[in-house]
Amino acid sequence: MILIILTIVPVSLYELQIQKGFALYFLAKIFIVSFSFFDGAEYVSAPQNYKNNSIRIYSGYFSRPFINILFLGDISAEYHNTIIRGIDYSKVLKEKSPNSPISTSARISIIRHLERGFQNNHNQYNLSFTWHYHSKMNSIPIRWFFSEGISYAENVPYVEGLHTRRLSNERDSKVMNYMNVGFDFRLSDLMKNNKFSSYRIGLSNSHRSGIYKKIKLFNNTKGGSNYINLFLEYQF
Repeated sequence: MILIILTIVPVSLYELQIQKGFALYFLAKIFIVSFSFFDGAEYVSAPQNYKNNSIRIYSGYFSRPFINILFLGDISAEYHNTIIRGIDYSKVLKEKSPNSPISTSARISIIRHLERGFQNNHNQYNLSFTWHYHSKMNSIPIRWFFSEGISYAENVPYVEGLHTRRLSNERDSKVMNYMNVGFDFRLSDLMKNNKFSSYRIGLSNSHRSGIYKKIKLFNNTKGGSNYINLFLEYQF
């Protein structure tokens, strides 16, 4: 049901930019609505168990420029239809406290690029730090997150290379800046069933960037890539 709703989200979200500022807020609301048919009359949310490790699996497709996703909610697929599959491992470095709603973790990930025959499929490796902001939406706990780090791809992703070479005098780079931004919910809070308290579901944007030709390590490239991902995370 969620996947069906997400495919029809980009229906003139310009008004949302004015009203809410960030379209991710609206997409998070969609998640809540998607699970609203579960009966929670007898449900009492399980206490937060601060588990230090997590595994995330996800799948996504190449989408629009990062700013279009973040501010306009434009998550439509790019016409080459290249996709990724990924797995992350995360370790909490600093948990949130009564004095701060922010937790910090280190994350490593492996992403498999499926290039639809435009070039060979290949792997991408990311190392990043993630900051989670813990809050609530419609009384349901939600985590907003932002990751910053570095990425290495065995081949330059096909559509990314088209963009960077066009913007950077035919330059591209296997090493790029890496960002990941999005939100997630505990599945138990959405489904009103504490059997799923160790699982989270969410939406994120996986972004590689040359940082506007400023960094020699990134071959002074401009442009990059964005993949919208739906993910499931297990905490242990």
